[in-house]
Amino acid sequence: MITAASNKWGDFTRHILRWEGKTSSDPRDTAASCYPGGIHTNKGVTFCTFKALAGKLGISPITHARFLKLTDQEIGRFIYEFYKTVRGSEVADSVALAMTEAAWGSGPGRAFQHLRDSVKDLGKPGASTSQAIQSANQVSESQLFKAYQARREAYIRSLGSQPSYSAFLKGWLNRLKSFNTVFKPVTTFLPLFFLGIILLITKKS
Repeated sequence: MITAASNKWGDFTRHILRWEGKTSSDPRDTAASCYPGGIHTNKGVTFCTFKALAGKLGISPITHARFLKLTDQEIGRFIYEFYKTVRGSEVADSVALAMTEAAWGSGPGRAFQHLRDSVKDLGKPGASTSQAIQSANQVSESQLFKAYQARREAYIRSLGSQPSYSAFLKGWLNRLKSFNTVFKPVTTFLPLFFLGIILLITKKS
């Protein structure tokens, strides 16, 4: 499990803050219902999420005025709560971060739906979330990450094809590309290279 004090978590929170910007009062956003006619999202945290989690995170008072004053460090606490929600599934770190990114943008339900769909794409059972989690541990991290992000991209493109969201599609895809560049699992072939050298030397001797 990635700790909130780790370098990787710091990279992830910076990634989110980079793409979230500051505040939004865009009425086209589904989060607009959290505070109709005003600022409903601050650095990715909706006012609904603020009201639900602020007390648990030691942030008070739970008012709209306090919501507007959230610091980057406080935003990080909200993001980590989303991470803990999906990390309970005990999937590999890169996939857990991909799920957190999906949950942050589309809710935990969508993040787990992507997981169920991605293991099915890999030929594994995923009728339920618990079954998908078991299947996730039967494939390699790189395979699952690739399948998961393919599902995420397909969902983003589907959403972006709707007139209400078409203006956001390019930014969503750029964000996905940025995430994949930084957080995709690295496959190293160095041990296999050395094993080949050892076998070659052994054969010659």
